[in-house]
Amino acid sequence: MNKGTIVILSIGAIILYIGALVATLAAAANCAPTSTTAANCTAGAAGGLGIATLLLLVAFILTLVAWIFGLIKSAQASAWGWFVLVLLISPLGSLIYGLAGPEGRA
Repeated sequence: MNKGTIVILSIGAIILYIGALVATLAAAANCAPTSTTAANCTAGAAGGLGIATLLLLVAFILTLVAWIFGLIKSAQASAWGWFVLVLLISPLGSLIYGLAGPEGRA
């Protein structure tokens, strides 16, 4: 896996995390005090939270894949500072490594 793929996976995960946050907030907005019945609130919230859960699951999988390959590539390059960065602050660490990390093996 090359660094460009790690960047794409990291950006995709970040976008999906933001999408999950938006879906959660939209589900919460359906339960505003102006809602006419509890059934409307429950139905709207369930759909939004289901979408948010799906987005979070896919984002987690993308994050995990980018994180593992970022760790592998930085270890192969013997770039231990990058390894620690990716290890501690994934998915941002994976994104930063993909954009600015060293190329190839040591």
